[in-house]
Amino acid sequence: MKKTKVFLVSLILVLGLVSAMTISTQLYIKEQVSEIGQRVGYNSYWYGSMGLGELLFLNYYYVYSHINEETGENEWRNMLATNPTLAYTAVDLYSSDFLEGFKEGFEEGKKENIIQMNDYNTQAEDSMVLYSNYDFELVLNRDYKDYLRLSLGNMRKYQHLIDDLLKLDDTKLNSMINSITKDPVAIALDENWEPVEKPIEAKELKNWLVSNGYINGAWEMSSAGMPGGGSIYKIFPTDVILLTRRISSSYPDWTNRRTLEEMKKFSVHVQNKLQVD
Repeated sequence: MKKTKVFLVSLILVLGLVSAMTISTQLYIKEQVSEIGQRVGYNSYWYGSMGLGELLFLNYYYVYSHINEETGENEWRNMLATNPTLAYTAVDLYSSDFLEGFKEGFEEGKKENIIQMNDYNTQAEDSMVLYSNYDFELVLNRDYKDYLRLSLGNMRKYQHLIDDLLKLDDTKLNSMINSITKDPVAIALDENWEPVEKPIEAKELKNWLVSNGYINGAWEMSSAGMPGGGSIYKIFPTDVILLTRRISSSYPDWTNRRTLEEMKKFSVHVQNKLQVD
């Protein structure tokens, strides 16, 4: 019995090591995670928080090398679809590196802000309003932890949307999620900025989002192109809906329901690992 336990523990350690090696050599390297953290921290300083679409755009920039030039396949994405636990292990391995990068990026944004304020005061005419000592004090007192909390709090609105979507039966859920692919917000444009196919507005989905308080009107579902396998949007809630459809249409084993459930599970895991004092 003792030998069996020792074997199982050894097996778990070996599997954990293999998983860690896969992550550090194929999914991410430490430096990438730190740089992503820096960019998120910098952008959070200036804009408050980043949405899912913006994070996906940033992530794509750092994993672009995983695109197979011959097949066009996103090998990084394929790896995660095959084994989503890699994403959780990556968070466990690199959460401290992300946090350090976030702080560095945030402080970089703060430093730039102070320089800009000083330059403005130097160049402004006497009759213009200048930044006061109080203004400088407000900037200097900004704490990266508060902005990190804001970004983590921003994740919860996605969780609320996912919870509401998961209350729908599969027929209704699939109908609404799949309808987004023909909506004007998801139709690709040609060189003249004209739609390449006739769009069909996802009225039922938009009405549902309005009635549940996620948007005030259809006009809020604006476009913002993203590279890598089609158009995806940087704006909530279009970003999470299009991502869900993009995954379920690319990987038959990943239904819309499974995709949404995994998104929520991963979101909770990230929030637990990136807690701040």
